[in-house]
Amino acid sequence: MSNSNTLRDLVRLGALLGAVLAAGVSLPSCRKDDPNADRKEYIEFYRSLEDEEPSTWVSVPVMGGEVKLPVKANVEFTASWQDELTSPWGKVTAVEKKGDDLYEVTLEVKPRSTYGYYTRRSGMLLLSAPEKSLGCYVDVHQGLLARLSNDFSWAKYGTSDPRKLDGIPFASWILTDRERGWLPVPTDPDEAKEYKPAVFGKNGFIQLGDDEGHGAVIHTPFVDDIRNDSLAVVSFRAVTYSDLEGHRDNGKLTVEIIGGGAFRDNGETVMEFDVPGADITSENYPANFWWGSEYLLGIVSLPKNPFTGNTRIRFTAGDPAATGTPNRIFIDNVYIRKIVEKNGDEDLFLANGGSGKDNLLGPAPLQTDSSN
Repeated sequence: MSNSNTLRDLVRLGALLGAVLAAGVSLPSCRKDDPNADRKEYIEFYRSLEDEEPSTWVSVPVMGGEVKLPVKANVEFTASWQDELTSPWGKVTAVEKKGDDLYEVTLEVKPRSTYGYYTRRSGMLLLSAPEKSLGCYVDVHQGLLARLSNDFSWAKYGTSDPRKLDGIPFASWILTDRERGWLPVPTDPDEAKEYKPAVFGKNGFIQLGDDEGHGAVIHTPFVDDIRNDSLAVVSFRAVTYSDLEGHRDNGKLTVEIIGGGAFRDNGETVMEFDVPGADITSENYPANFWWGSEYLLGIVSLPKNPFTGNTRIRFTAGDPAATGTPNRIFIDNVYIRKIVEKNGDEDLFLANGGSGKDNLLGPAPLQTDSSN
């Protein structure tokens, strides 16, 4: 985590706790058996009515919408929402009594983003009875914690216009960028000796393959902590190069898991995709360049093929060992996010209907969002 992210989280936490304290409620627990308070009144939050124990957190869908949350209480209470955004991503729309000491809080939440971005954000649901000096807060999160985050905003090479083949070869990147861990050659040393890296830096993304038909390969950096995970999702953008006349390259992209782990769909380690090309003649170009280009893949640690500190994702455009028909592909927004089932994380692999094109936030027509 970067220092800026840490500072942002501390500021957010301070703001949320300040809001709670301003309400004049006690915070040690939502539970009536709080050892620090011997009292009969209680407000208890539950993730579902099937849960036997109350909770202090809940995960809500990345697609947003109405979320119904059960609360058990023997006092009347109010429900309010706090988060760090100028335009909050959640709000309480109703509190209804459903039975003896049973209430339902309706929370309206916005989609996580306007494109395929799923890194976790958090807010706070405050349940309070100020006149009783009673209350509790519920941490509400949306999305998943990231193991690898790379939007290539550090890439400042060539231009951001994909119509211009002015990318800078990997060997000419500044040292800081070459040492970020992105490996642009085969992992086999013998193969790497004969290989000409056709990986180019653009402004905000990278290009695999060149106009002479050389293929290209690139590997994600090592993520040592992934060895502690059981499930994860890989997300990225991929678009095939098209020229000004609309002629599209082959667009063959191979995605592999190396070093441990497999795809959840079939237990295999390789998937192939026919990557779409952008309509560069559209009046919406270049704003529409990445539309429909999002992919979401589920990966799993298996007993016979577990995640390790060497687990990496390899992207291959065309055949790196040969020349032929051009197979240039632009890659952006590569993320690996863990799914912790016991923490109630939303299983984006299942929500997406399996690995492949992103059917959740990916098809959205807008590609900018200030809430990330």
